[in-house]
Amino acid sequence: MKGRKNIRLLNYDYTASGAYFITLITRLRAPLFGHIDHHLFFPSPMGHTAKQAWLALPTRIAGLTLDSFVVMPNHLHGIIWLTGDNTVSLSTIIALYKAGMSRMWQQSLWQRNFYERVIRDERELFFARQYIEQNPLRWTLDRYY
Repeated sequence: MKGRKNIRLLNYDYTASGAYFITLITRLRAPLFGHIDHHLFFPSPMGHTAKQAWLALPTRIAGLTLDSFVVMPNHLHGIIWLTGDNTVSLSTIIALYKAGMSRMWQQSLWQRNFYERVIRDERELFFARQYIEQNPLRWTLDRYY
């Protein structure tokens, strides 16, 4: 589509084994998944569903393992590991998750696309995990707030 920018790495195989840091944002950044009070996240029913659907991904897709993740009021951060058993692209995995959630709640929940970062070493993995863990503490500073 004219004017749309490809945000994926050129010539990168997104079925390749490794870790990926993912960010999914709700449509119009609506706080559909709950609220944060005193640095604690209180999920809405949709927030509970977002968590359960995320945790169910490995049962639906061979070669996928989950690492740290956090559901926030209007976005989700997570680390996904793909192993040699995986044959599904990262984009397909995220599309399955987003479509399943939207279908379950019978509404369009998500912004188009998603953000990803290929985690290339232990240092990046450490900082991604730390970012996820501390995300509720920094909610008022978050750009999605």
